[in-house]
Amino acid sequence: MFRKLLLFVLLFSACTFSQPKEEVRAVWVTTVYNLDWPAAFSNAAQQRSSMIDLLDKLKAANFNTIMLQVRARGDLLYPSEIEPWSKALTGNLGGNPGYDPLQFVLDEAHKRGIEVHAWWNVYKVYGTGMPPNTTPQHIVLKHPELCKLYDNEWWMDPGIPETKTYLLNLAMELIRKYNIDGIHFDFIRYPNPDFLDESTYQQYGNGVSKANWRRNNITQFVSALYDSVKNVKPMLKVGSAPIGIYQDLSQCQSGWDSYSNTYQDSRRWVLARIHDYMAPQIYWDINSCPRFDSLAMNWVANSNGRHIYPGIAVYRMGASDGNWPASEILAQIDSSRVYGANGQSLYRTASVSSNQKNLYNLLKENQYKYPANIPPMPWKDDVKPNAPESLTISTEDSLTYTLTWNKPLPAADGDTAIYYNVYMDNSSPVDINDVKKMVKFRIVNDTTAQITLSSILAENTYFAVTAYDKGYNESAPAEASIIVTSVEDEITVNGFKLHQNYPNPFNPSTRISFEIPASENGVLQLVTLKIYDLLGEEVAQLVNEFKPAGNYEVEFNSNNGDRKLSSGIYFYELRSGASVLTRKMILLQ
Repeated sequence: MFRKLLLFVLLFSACTFSQPKEEVRAVWVTTVYNLDWPAAFSNAAQQRSSMIDLLDKLKAANFNTIMLQVRARGDLLYPSEIEPWSKALTGNLGGNPGYDPLQFVLDEAHKRGIEVHAWWNVYKVYGTGMPPNTTPQHIVLKHPELCKLYDNEWWMDPGIPETKTYLLNLAMELIRKYNIDGIHFDFIRYPNPDFLDESTYQQYGNGVSKANWRRNNITQFVSALYDSVKNVKPMLKVGSAPIGIYQDLSQCQSGWDSYSNTYQDSRRWVLARIHDYMAPQIYWDINSCPRFDSLAMNWVANSNGRHIYPGIAVYRMGASDGNWPASEILAQIDSSRVYGANGQSLYRTASVSSNQKNLYNLLKENQYKYPANIPPMPWKDDVKPNAPESLTISTEDSLTYTLTWNKPLPAADGDTAIYYNVYMDNSSPVDINDVKKMVKFRIVNDTTAQITLSSILAENTYFAVTAYDKGYNESAPAEASIIVTSVEDEITVNGFKLHQNYPNPFNPSTRISFEIPASENGVLQLVTLKIYDLLGEEVAQLVNEFKPAGNYEVEFNSNNGDRKLSSGIYFYELRSGASVLTRKMILLQ
């Protein structure tokens, strides 16, 4: 037991604050009962403003995904010909808010590089009582034959074939109409074993055990939906939030498991490759039973190569929900990274955005200090884009450099760059796998980047630019460098000494120093110091006179003379009689 605990401590000490370059960082934005958004009794302008504030806050803390609840209780956050407007928007089921909230969120989130997954409650469709009459009608009124009351809440019956057809049509209406990044299923299960569907089973069971029949009903919907999505929008991601315990693992890792109690065979979905990711709701802490860390490890180990974003219960920091310290959330993020998860999803947004127990600040300063790229899904797209072309560096002043490149040609699959990342390192090749080397993240609709340093370069510095395509595949890097040479460096011929110019690179001026030895007969020597371009053409003459022995320093200004020189490599030559010394210098305009 002591060895296991020691290993656990060592793992956490090794991973704390180390951040992967690719990771989903998501929040569930709950709209039912106006829990996260929009605020109750708010109007359209207030709803839009508060969503912009939320997205800005999430972006500032390096979140990159939201699971937006667009179907909460058989009502929708977007206009539909099948189901009514969400009650959360106006306070009245079916009330038109006067704008399209989903399209608005998509536009604003995508501006900020944040993915939007449409969070869809599948079979649970209404609470206590009966819904009011609306246009379109609520499913409980329009198709009561598909719905059953369980524990004072309305659920659709997954065993009725028409339920699957209805849900498929509804989901595909959403998918065809909106440029969502994913569809994310919740309540994709039965409520409990005592759900009253015996008559449905007698009609459609076909001799299969009731438990397997129930699991198959849900899996058939998942399979049909995945095939439909693949045909219409193959890059759209399909995921869900299954219950955190798939099956009992041990006496400690046991409880309300999804396989036996709610007939949710989510492991089969990844084995059959009809899901792209899962965000299991592992809403327990690390030290109690069931244990978050053991369950997260089990989900990753059984992912069949699909993505796992463990669901973390940040709402349990509330005094009435467990009173967890913020350190528990940070430890769960670290734990998910240790066991190889592809990210995390936090429930609920309000606990993050309100900075409950200082969690938002802690994430921003520590676990989410650096931005993360969304990890690619190679089963959807495994072709890397071509690297950016013709990367060059110019300088505005001694601290400011501008990188410029050309958009790459399309790759074999026709994809080209959607955005670019810029890295800086003191060695070559640049380590693009180290997120701390990333100096510019997600440059969209531009092929330039300005880098401002805190001090003048004292050593060689290397830059790399990579391209990302729509599937988040990263290209090979294009590299360029700034070679810095010291002012003490010198070369000597026959006693003549020529030092490296300083600063180098320079803009617009630099200083060149040299030393002339004493002649044996005391005769003054003709000394010339000239500047040449790469083609050998003389561009400036700094010295042309007889000089006595001594140390000299002259200034060269690239803006003086008949022409203003452009960025590039130049040579300066010191000559006296048979003695010739030449050095290279770099001008960065």
